[in-house]
Order: sequence, then structure tokens, then C-alpha cells
Amino acid sequence: MKNIFRILKFSLPYTNLIILNTLFNFLSVIFSLFSISMVIPILGILFGTIEPPENTNFDISSNNSIKDFFYKYIYTIQNDEGVVSALGFICLLVGVGTIFKNIFRYTALYCLTPIRNNVIRDIRKKLYSKTLNLPLINIFKFKKGDLVARMTSDITEVEWSIMGVLELFIKEPIHIIIFLSSLIYISPELTLISLVFLPITGFVITKISKSLKQSSLLSQNKIGDIISLIEESITNLKIIKGLNSYTTIISIFNKENESLKKINNHVLWRKDLASPMSEMLSTLVMVLIIWFGGKIVLTSNLDADSFIGFLVIFSQIIPPAKSLTTAFYSIQKGSASAERILNILNQPDRIEAKLKLTSMFSDKIEYKNLSFKYHQEININNINLEIKKGEKIAIVGESGCGKTTLIELLLKFYNPVSGNIFIDGKNINTLDTSSLFAIVTQNTLLFNDTIKNNLLIGCNNNTSFEQIKDATKKAHIDKTISQLDNGYNTIIGAKGNNLSGGERQRLAIARAILIDAPILILDEPTSSLDVESSKYIQNTLQKIKKNKTLITITHKLDTIIDYDKIILMKKGSILEQGTHEFLINKNGVYKKLYEIETLKSNEKN
Repeated sequence: MKNIFRILKFSLPYTNLIILNTLFNFLSVIFSLFSISMVIPILGILFGTIEPPENTNFDISSNNSIKDFFYKYIYTIQNDEGVVSALGFICLLVGVGTIFKNIFRYTALYCLTPIRNNVIRDIRKKLYSKTLNLPLINIFKFKKGDLVARMTSDITEVEWSIMGVLELFIKEPIHIIIFLSSLIYISPELTLISLVFLPITGFVITKISKSLKQSSLLSQNKIGDIISLIEESITNLKIIKGLNSYTTIISIFNKENESLKKINNHVLWRKDLASPMSEMLSTLVMVLIIWFGGKIVLTSNLDADSFIGFLVIFSQIIPPAKSLTTAFYSIQKGSASAERILNILNQPDRIEAKLKLTSMFSDKIEYKNLSFKYHQEININNINLEIKKGEKIAIVGESGCGKTTLIELLLKFYNPVSGNIFIDGKNINTLDTSSLFAIVTQNTLLFNDTIKNNLLIGCNNNTSFEQIKDATKKAHIDKTISQLDNGYNTIIGAKGNNLSGGERQRLAIARAILIDAPILILDEPTSSLDVESSKYIQNTLQKIKKNKTLITITHKLDTIIDYDKIILMKKGSILEQGTHEFLINKNGVYKKLYEIETLKSNEKN
């Protein structure tokens, strides 16, 4: 249950609404009891048992005196105006009580709605923010589809199974306590007998529901697996069709789907047991109370009309007790989803550096004895490297040699195993470096929004439209945008799918130019561009201001000939470094790679 309490902590900011909801529920139950208790004087009129009380000295603080006062009033109406008038008066009281009961019931629900929706909104907001802020190494513990499932189906489950029954845990205990108090007032002996059987009922229900949470957890995990499979299948649809692996993928999906069905069957069988089980036990308790109560009526001074009133009031305790039972099952089911949500929220945060740079990168970047491992595999091995302000640096090498990892460590996506990175002599782990970098990667980050809004991601709010147009001209994408029907207000689709690969890449480069950070990082920036666009981009990069530092990861060696330094990596280590001319004259690995690329380029021409 501790997971449930942690989820319910999200409701603390709305304590005032909870208090109002409790107050209105209390008033609703009071008027409900008032209406139902009127059955006793109605029965007294019908049975002719209402008589004037012997004691006429009324003390309002005494329960018996209140009853005597009320019965005398009814008796007076009955004598003065007739039995029908007395009955009509009581029916009027029932009607008024019912009206007030439902008014307060609605106001209680009115206060509950914002509690429920605000809490779910806050959980969703915190979960999304937490996910984006987690270190990548923690994110990679989860499948992408499973993360989506936790933010969608798990939150929905919490909304309906925990927040959905929150009102029951406020209203129904109030209902039971107040009605139980009235039963004690009518017959303490009979109430005590009925209370003997309630713990037995609760024990049976608790035993049955113990396995529900475990089954629900299996169900939510399986849903995460299925969403992951669907997401991977759609992403790799071309490959699936190209390899003709449709049958294999369908078979895997069907197997997972069948497993989910079986788990959900067990969950629902246990959940559906709540209502019939609680009804059966409640009915058995009612039968026992009728038997014991009948004996009391026959052998003591308990009036028949009071006994029938007792049964009517007790019967009104059964529905809230039954509701609490069903709610308990729902809570157990929702607890599994709460556990999966809290599993994300409990992940350690990325440690944010609080020290702001006093100046925007004025000297150099230094890698000192830097090493990094991922899944016990060495990705970076004892790197020592210096990048001065204003230099154009290229990092080259075969796939998997550690080029991208070297940059990701600079961006603090991961923490090194040993060694450190310094900017202007300060350890990057102590600095807030968020404003230092603009990045263009091979996989372009674009949202299903307008071109203008996609360009403004990462920019300050004061960016003018003229600056946007200037950046798109430098990235050789302005003419393409102007030819679109809505220009910069054109929606580009999910992941920018309404644009070609080259257009998406140029849009990302325009955004990086617009951000105007002192360090520009390009990871295969021209991989998706045609020859003409690639030349335009290279001209743009060559004209970058001298005070801007450029770090490029590329396989196209002919695009980095004029760079200040070229770093050749192999198996996580720096094999060679220097200018293009220096490395060619060295007659090492770089020269061989350049000659192979030149030969391939000549063959294409």
C-alpha cells in the first residue's frame, strides 16, 4: 500500500478541495440517514404504536428526549389533523432530506473532479519531465514502448483504479460510521452481534485479493512489451517488408498478445469476484441479524417498528461496504501501475551543475586521461585531447570506434569511468554547459509542428523572423520553404516526414546556426544531402565566425581538408591527429582512408 500513499501524496496541494469534499459528503450522509430513519415513525403510524411520551420535560442534549419530542409532535399532528396528515408530514421531511442529500452529494463530486484531474495531470507532467531529465544510461534500461506504456496506459489505470475510487474512501467510511452510530442508538446489543461478522467478511476478501496486484503487474509489463513491439515494427516496416519477415513478426506479436489475454483473464476473474463475494457475505450477515434480532424482539422490549428500522438502516450499510470491497480490488489492481510509475520517478536524477560560466567559452576544451565503458565494453580508452576556441576539429574513423561517444561525454550524456573533461580549466561536471552547444545529428529532431516552431527549438524568445530567414539562407533551405503553400507556417508532419531527408538535415543545420552557440557540433551533417546541397553547407561552415568552435564527426574526408585538426580514432583510442596535410605526409592510416575515398569518388564520376 505504500505505493498508493506515494501516489496520493500528489493530492496534498489540493487539501482545501479534499476538506470541502469530506464536509459535503458528511452532510450528504446525514441527510441520507435522516430520510431513511423516517421509516420508523412511518411504521409507528401504520402499526399504531406512536404514543405521547410519559416524560414531558425535554432535554435537547439527550438522544431519548429528542426522540420523545419528535414523537410527541407527530402524535399531536395525528390527533389534531388525522393520521394521513401525520404521514404526509413525515413524507415531506423525507422529500426535503432527499433533496438536500443529493445537493450535497453533487457538490462533493464537484470538488472531487479537479482533485482527480489535477493529480493525474501532475503525475503525467512529473513523469514526462523525469524521463527527459534522466541520464541516458538509465533511460536505456527500459524499452521505448514500455516507457510510452507507463506514461499512457499505466497513468490511465491509476486514474481509474486509484483516483477513480478516491471518493469512495472518503464518502463510504463516513456513511458507515454515521449509520453504525444510529444502529447503536437503536439497539447496542444487535449492533454488537452484527459487528462480530464484519471482520470475518473483511478477512475473506483480503485473502482472495492478495494475488491481484501481482497479476496486474504482469499485465502492465506485458502491455509495455507489446507497445515496444508495435513501435519497433512500425519503425522498421520497410525492413520487415524487404526481408519478407511478415509471418515471423506476426507470429511473435500473436504469441505476446495471447499471453496478455491469459494474464488479463486472471486479473478480471479475481476483480469480478469482489462484487458477488461481498454480496453473498453481506446477505449471510443480514440473515443472521434477522434471526438474532427476531429473538430480541420476541423476548425483550425492542419494538417491531424499531427492529424493522434497524434492518432498513443496516441494509444501507451493505452498499458502501460492498463499494469499499470493490474499491479495494481496484486499488490492488492500480497498485501495480503505481509501482511501474514510481519505478521511473525513483530513478536517480541527472546531477545538474549549478555553477554558471562567467564567460561564454574563452579558452579551450581539454580531455584528460578520459576512459568510458558501456556494458563492460571499452568505448573510450585514456583519451587526451585539446580543442582551442575557434578551431575547426574533425573526428573520423570506422563505425564503432568511439567518435560519437567522445562527443556524448562532452555533452554529459554519460559519466566517464575515469578522467575528466575541462572547459576553460573547470570540470564540466561542476558547470552548467547547456548554453555552450548547438548540435546537428544524423537523426534529426523534428516535431509535428510548423517549420518556424521547429526552427525556434532551443532559441531565445527574442529571435526575430529576419534572423530565422538568415539562418535558412545559410543552410540553403530558404527557397524550399518559400515554395511551400504556407511557407514557414507549414506543418512538417511527425518526425518531419513531409520533407525529404536532405531538407530535414538542412532544417536542423539552420536551427543550429540560429541558436548561435559558441561550440557547434555536427554528427554526419551532410549524410542525407545531395551533392549540390552538401557543397552549399560546406561553404556555410567555412564562413563560420572565427570565434565559433566547430567539431564535426564525418566519414567524408574530402569535406574536412581545411580543418585545423583531424582526429583519427580506432577502438576507442586516438590513432593519429593533425592537419590534413600533416596526416597525408605521415603516410599512415588516414592517408590510406583518404586514398580509398578518393578512388571511390573517381569511380562514381
